[in-house]
Amino acid sequence: MKLRPISAFLLALCLACSATPGARADEQSFEQLTAAAEKGDADAQYRLAQSYIRGLGVAKNHSKALELIQKAADQGHAEAMGGVGYFHANGFGVKKDLAVAADWFRKGAEKGGAKAQLNYGQALLKGRGVPVNEPDGLKWIDKAIAQNLPHASFVKGEFYYHGLHKHAQDYRKAYEYVIRAAEADHAAAQNMLGSIYDEGLGVKIDLEKAMFWYRKAAEQGDPKGMSNLGQKLGPAGTDASKHVEALKWLLLAQRAHEPVAVKLLLELLPTRPPEVVKEARKLAAEFKPRPSAEGKPAFGK
Repeated sequence: MKLRPISAFLLALCLACSATPGARADEQSFEQLTAAAEKGDADAQYRLAQSYIRGLGVAKNHSKALELIQKAADQGHAEAMGGVGYFHANGFGVKKDLAVAADWFRKGAEKGGAKAQLNYGQALLKGRGVPVNEPDGLKWIDKAIAQNLPHASFVKGEFYYHGLHKHAQDYRKAYEYVIRAAEADHAAAQNMLGSIYDEGLGVKIDLEKAMFWYRKAAEQGDPKGMSNLGQKLGPAGTDASKHVEALKWLLLAQRAHEPVAVKLLLELLPTRPPEVVKEARKLAAEFKPRPSAEGKPAFGK
């Protein structure tokens, strides 16, 4: 199931302000974070901003999140700087301005923020708010990889997988980067790794491993992972015991507007027994994505 190139820049933005390792927003209560933030603790301000964005212990509030993350950024918090860039890149609480966003990404990157480095690198590659500069963009992404940022490894794997940004298409090299991200529980990387094993791209075909990684991605709610898992299980295959589960994953992928699942279900649903469809819909309605070991994105979800 060959994957299409996706906007790695946008994916990076979704992770612009993920919790730093060992500093997850949900490790302290909302009250504890508030008390620390009010005393001027930059990391607490940054993490409290995550709470307001994600609705952890408090109603979601983008304006409050921006206020807090700006305070943390003004104190030199590297990932908070990248987070301010995220708000400006998307026009959340401020006028959308890619140049201002790129400047904040640069500040965070130079301060050592891995996610800011990735986002600044992507801005340079795409010319978003700054002139295109592929050599410098790739250097910043490599800096993020050196800090073991899973999403940066996935982005680099995408370059080799699709042959992007002067990277010759090389599935073996793609595998080397993608597996690092997948093993760190990065959902999109897990789906891509499933595709690599499914089609034998740079590795031997291994359908058992393909299913394993598709399932890992699907369990996190990754649309392509859910679609691929549903297709591989076979919603109309010879093994009737898999029909309900297969349809469940396809329905979930359809709900996420995954185009292959949307098209497939238009043809498939009228042919399925009503009781199978009913049970699949029930399971889909009950589905809750499992938390990622990598850390939930704090902004963009």
